[in-house]
Amino acid sequence: MLFGKKKTAPDKTKEPDISKDIVVPKEISDKNGSKSALMWNNKGNALVGNSMYADAIKCYDKALEINPGSPEVLNNKGLALARTGRQIEAIECYDRGLEIKPGDMEIIYNKGIALAQLGKYTDAVDCYDKIIASNPNDADAWCSKGDVLFQSGRLYDEALQAYDKSIQINPKDETTWNNRGMTLVHLDRFEEAIESYDKALEINPKVEKIWSNKGYAIAKLREIQEKVDLQKLAVSLPKDGSLPKNQGIPEQGITEISNTPEELLAMGNAQYSSGKYEEALGYFIRSLELKPNNSTAWNNKGLTLGKLDRLDEAIDCFNKALEINPKDHVILNNKGNVFYKKGKINEALHIYKASLELKPGNKIASRGVEICTAYLNRSKK
Repeated sequence: MLFGKKKTAPDKTKEPDISKDIVVPKEISDKNGSKSALMWNNKGNALVGNSMYADAIKCYDKALEINPGSPEVLNNKGLALARTGRQIEAIECYDRGLEIKPGDMEIIYNKGIALAQLGKYTDAVDCYDKIIASNPNDADAWCSKGDVLFQSGRLYDEALQAYDKSIQINPKDETTWNNRGMTLVHLDRFEEAIESYDKALEINPKVEKIWSNKGYAIAKLREIQEKVDLQKLAVSLPKDGSLPKNQGIPEQGITEISNTPEELLAMGNAQYSSGKYEEALGYFIRSLELKPNNSTAWNNKGLTLGKLDRLDEAIDCFNKALEINPKDHVILNNKGNVFYKKGKINEALHIYKASLELKPGNKIASRGVEICTAYLNRSKK
């Protein structure tokens, strides 16, 4: 899965804050209702920041009743609608905003995202081309254009060109390097893909999905190397098919690309993503043997053990990870999930609350508190 530049599509493991995408109106034309409209808009923004999109939309509607000609509020409402899967209505809001304020790049950007989510890739590319025509040095627009071309499922060469242009402008963005790597994988250019993932990890080594993507590219490269080795062996055989005397197929005919803890972690992530949990566990164990103070490896080992229903061992891994990185709310969420799976609801509730103290508003912990509280309330009746 591609990483979106503006984070309008939620990550599977972390809930991004899109409040930064929302523009607070600087001025509203209705003098008598300006304060009220601004109040409703700001209230909507706060609700969006807490993932309460339905309530946020109601607030934006209140603001638009007072001032129906605010492109900023229309843009904000469109973002909230898109978050609830109502892209067609979101586009209607963006179009209304653009009628009032033609050429608003923020609205055009968000319209492009909604169009891409509907599979209207040509129209989405047109949006980003408009932004690029206005500002050729907009790295985010180039990256988003690459995303749309990638998602179309066929225009990988064009997507790669867009990512390269984005990187020329801003070489310090791990998202663009990651998405470029995914594009190169689809072009079967695995060595270049690995190099691209390495660039992303130099910038931000804490994004587990990039490690997983790199692991997948390494696995595909090894498949190719294995085929090449077998072809070489076939060519070297005598025409009658017999092996030369005192010779045989080498037990280790494929050279290992790397044996570092990071590479082993990446391979474990790739196996985990493929549902091969026993294989993933082996890679995480080997990675931790080489680097026992890696909280990510302990966390991922815990996740894998959880999938294998070895819950007590999973908890031990999460505890190890938290000893190394006690302020990681994601690890706490994973630990809470295992306690909930064990039926220890009070303990799970306590862990989810601790996660919320570290990261207020994080969606997984909020949902965990809600589910645990409801369960405990039912038990009291």
